Amino acid sequence: MRLIDLATISREHFFIFVNKCNKTYRSGDDLSLYRELIVLHRKFGNLKILLEKDSFCRKIYKTLEAWDMNKRGARLTSYDTFKKSLEYNKDCLIRLYKYKLHEINTNNIMIITDLLKQAFLNLRVMESKRKIVGVSKALHFLLPDLIMPIDSKYTITAYYGYNKYSNKPKKEFIMFKEIFNKSLEITNRLQLTPKDVDGHKWAKLGTGLEI
Repeated sequence: MRLIDLATISREHFFIFVNKCNKTYRSGDDLSLYRELIVLHRKFGNLKILLEKDSFCRKIYKTLEAWDMNKRGARLTSYDTFKKSLEYNKDCLIRLYKYKLHEINTNNIMIITDLLKQAFLNLRVMESKRKIVGVSKALHFLLPDLIMPIDSKYTITAYYGYNKYSNKPKKEFIMFKEIFNKSLEITNRLQLTPKDVDGHKWAKLGTGLEI
């Protein structure tokens, strides 16, 4: 049994892990910057307006740095490249912004998947070969109610049983889509909604799975 299946056997079991993470996970700029982003999302509720603010785009970039996307083997693109990439993908991202993980149904899953593929393959976030971690985190900062951030040590290992690796974008998107679909299945099965979070620390005001 994969760790993600063990952790999501039931709502009660899942929230044991959630609460443990919320109490013990690291804090500092990585938390405060993230919460500032979420406050902006809740205040404006409009990605078009947010993307027009250079301060918002710079905050995403700074949060990516705080989330270790410019350390060790990971290398972010320059801010100018990242900003131009957001502008290029703006229409796609704005279309995705209306969708929430806990509200997706069979009528719109194909539309969402196609839009996510477009955004995933076209966003310029990382210079380093592996892109899934940096791109998924950037997408989470842009679409916090839809996309879960992915990391190698915890997320990929929990979902696959090992740190599955590819440096080819199209193969990475397949992995991204598999994790997204599994996250959607968990959200539906455990009936996770924004009511499951209290806004404390990492438990931002979004769906329960995104803590």
